[in-house]
Amino acid sequence: MIIDKLKQIPVIPVLRKIPYEKSSAIVQALLSGGIRVVEITMETEHAEDIIRESVLSFGDQMIVGAGTVLDIADCKRAIDAGAQFLVAPVLDEEVIRYSAERGVPTIPGVFTPSEMLRAFKLGAPMIKLFPASVLGPNFIKDVKGPLSHIPIMCTGGITMDTAKHYLDAGATAVGAGSALLRKDLIAESNWEGLTEEALKWMESIKAMNPSTSSIMRL
Repeated sequence: MIIDKLKQIPVIPVLRKIPYEKSSAIVQALLSGGIRVVEITMETEHAEDIIRESVLSFGDQMIVGAGTVLDIADCKRAIDAGAQFLVAPVLDEEVIRYSAERGVPTIPGVFTPSEMLRAFKLGAPMIKLFPASVLGPNFIKDVKGPLSHIPIMCTGGITMDTAKHYLDAGATAVGAGSALLRKDLIAESNWEGLTEEALKWMESIKAMNPSTSSIMRL
């Protein structure tokens, strides 16, 4: 199952408002750097085309999901485009139910232990703590005591250095935005530089936990 694979992948790049004409090169650069999953946010121009084309070109090597799924309309658009998982910044019960009916897992955004448990009971196989930087890694460590059965993805203000702390505290994965997808590299079409950045992230994670070397491929 897709969600089982996602639970084995520690870094999920969030591709927000990337240029459509550069989207394939961006995904290829991340793939070359050891990244095996991408999240394309639905407010990105041509988001559906990027999802569809990414699945077609890289689907045998990479999991392609949709982010910033705010309602049923976004959910339907993303799934119809081929998204293999959905991520939301908020907890929307209708989205969780609809995506489950379509056989696509949703990772809803939550901020409190109550929301975490509510989302899990509704069928979310993983939750997204957002914005994680407001709470910090210690929150993960504390909440994983009573809620150890709920996989957590941390997103919002994550850097290469802080990613290690969240994962060490018990997070299953981190969502990486501009700290990984550097705007200067994309503006310059510096794909080798973006690949190097991805490699640095993966090597940093592997140094923390050598077992992650086995998840560099699907």
